[in-house]
Amino acid sequence: MIKERSNKEVEWVECGKVGRAIGLKGECAVYWNNAECPVDVDEEIFLAAGNKEKYIPYKIAALRKQGRSSVVRFKDITDREAAASLTGSYLYITSDQLAELSSGHYYSYQILGMDVETEDGRELGKIVRIFTAGDNDVYEVMPSGGKSGDEILIPAISQVVKKVDVDKKIMIIDPLEGMLE
Repeated sequence: MIKERSNKEVEWVECGKVGRAIGLKGECAVYWNNAECPVDVDEEIFLAAGNKEKYIPYKIAALRKQGRSSVVRFKDITDREAAASLTGSYLYITSDQLAELSSGHYYSYQILGMDVETEDGRELGKIVRIFTAGDNDVYEVMPSGGKSGDEILIPAISQVVKKVDVDKKIMIIDPLEGMLE
């Protein structure tokens, strides 16, 4: 019997998306947000159902890397048709399944949607995307009411990012000269 969990019980973290079915034995491609599966074989991962009103656990029965994705077989998914029915589904773990990070390090889900302000209180917008450029991440900030092309790029370096408050969802920065022009 599948034990569903409510979205009110825990904080859910999206970790990947199911791709196409592979082969005849219930395997499917999975594209992980951080390039690798966040849980081990025999551990649970969850699929959202009912507009994210409930989350259904699936135990990972087998897992192997294949190019940019992984090939995953979930317990009780035993044929191609069952695997194909999962195509396009997003995969989640609970925040308590994540490894604890050292001080000053954050998971993407904690940063995305965060408000960004300068040290003097100027509101810049919300972080809408994170990408890597060279040796560090870059936060893409969309100003309130902004449109494509209005984004502000904030390098995730200590010279710029002065404070991150995960609970209040706010980041304080000291922009480099010319960064906001």
